[in-house]
Amino acid sequence: MEAVKFYRGCKILLLTWLLIGVSLLSFGTEHLRVDAMKANRGYGEPAQSNLFRKAKSYTPIQPLVDEVPPHGVLLLEEGDYAGPLLINKPMTISGLDAKSTIYIADEDGTIVVQSDDVELSNLHIVDERKQPQAAAIRAEGYSKTKLAELTVLTRATAIELIDVEQSKLENNQIEWNGEVYSKVTDRGNGIYVYNSNELVIENNTIKAMYDGVYVENSTALGIKGNKVTDSRYGFHMMYAYQVDIVENEGNGNVTGLMIMTSEHVNLQHNKLSGHQANANASAILIYDVLDAQLYGNEILNNRIGITVERSEGAELSHNELRNNFVALQLQRADSVVVEQNEFIGNVSNVWDDGSSKPDIRHNYWDTLQGLDIDGDGFSELPYKSSPFFLSLIERRPSFQLLFGTTGIDFIEEMYRGDSHSWLSDSAPSMGVAVSSGILVGGKLQWGMLLSWLPLTVIAIYLIRIMRRYEQ
Repeated sequence: MEAVKFYRGCKILLLTWLLIGVSLLSFGTEHLRVDAMKANRGYGEPAQSNLFRKAKSYTPIQPLVDEVPPHGVLLLEEGDYAGPLLINKPMTISGLDAKSTIYIADEDGTIVVQSDDVELSNLHIVDERKQPQAAAIRAEGYSKTKLAELTVLTRATAIELIDVEQSKLENNQIEWNGEVYSKVTDRGNGIYVYNSNELVIENNTIKAMYDGVYVENSTALGIKGNKVTDSRYGFHMMYAYQVDIVENEGNGNVTGLMIMTSEHVNLQHNKLSGHQANANASAILIYDVLDAQLYGNEILNNRIGITVERSEGAELSHNELRNNFVALQLQRADSVVVEQNEFIGNVSNVWDDGSSKPDIRHNYWDTLQGLDIDGDGFSELPYKSSPFFLSLIERRPSFQLLFGTTGIDFIEEMYRGDSHSWLSDSAPSMGVAVSSGILVGGKLQWGMLLSWLPLTVIAIYLIRIMRRYEQ
């Protein structure tokens, strides 16, 4: 009986402690829930969220411009400014440092020039529009516009000049500001020029745009010292006249220089490399052009170095064509002169498809087996460019794997019986004029001569010793 009472007492005590524990747990949970509710009602520190960030504070730039008299100067201090910006009087707007930034937040927030004698310099322009149509900076129908030292990050065309005269774009940096995975065809041009004359486009850097510099229906342009990378066409000329394209650089575009339906184009000392990622990649493409001068250009590591198609009066001289798949491609071209160029390390040097017979002379070919009898620096044996391998891989692209093999060389030699129809250089150069070759203009380099002199003396000395022993 005592044992039963003891058991019941323990059971009652255990149930009592369980009830106390459940009550304490419920109180703690309720307390935490209340604390959480208080935190959500603003009594505690709220969780960080991008949705509640404070928007940037931009200073409208238009009122500042309106206060400046004609031909005045507006110096922008470091800070963030908001478009739109309409410049309808002669004036200069310049940032005091590179941190003077103008933001373009909507389609109406662009920079528009509607006056002669306008200069923008040393500004940072950021295009924040999602799917813009208008260019970030636009000038139409005026003259003497100068855009210098600008950094333009854009989701559309950066600079657009239409019906503009005597203007200058120099030392600007232009770059695509949209998604990196966007198609090139969805992007705008770096610099777009239409129906404009007497422009200077100099020392600009353009990256990842549609066309770096696109020119249409324009005359008397100087395009010098610019660099375009990772775009469709680096420099694209359509219906252009009297254009000088000098000392520019293109790398990794689909085509470096595209010249179409134009006249009197001068291409000098440009460097074009790495145009090979696309089936249509080419360093320079001349199409439907009258009078193109290509002088002193470096054409390196491209799928096709230079293409001259359906054009007349193209002259190529002193160009370096090195390590290209096809160095020079001629297609139905007339009156072409190829003189004193260097063809080194190319898979195919020259390929012709139906052109009138070009004038090819005095070029250096690294595969030449020449003989200079009279010492004038030019071989009496001609150089002939075989079209066999290129014709073969056009029909069977997989045969590219056989390039340089003994079998291909053997078959090519058999094919040489028809070499009278091949393009040929009747007096090829025996030396490289620009690179570190043995001959320059047909004369021995003094450095090479001095290096040979000790060997010659040693050889003569050994010959005399051998003769003494023979006696």
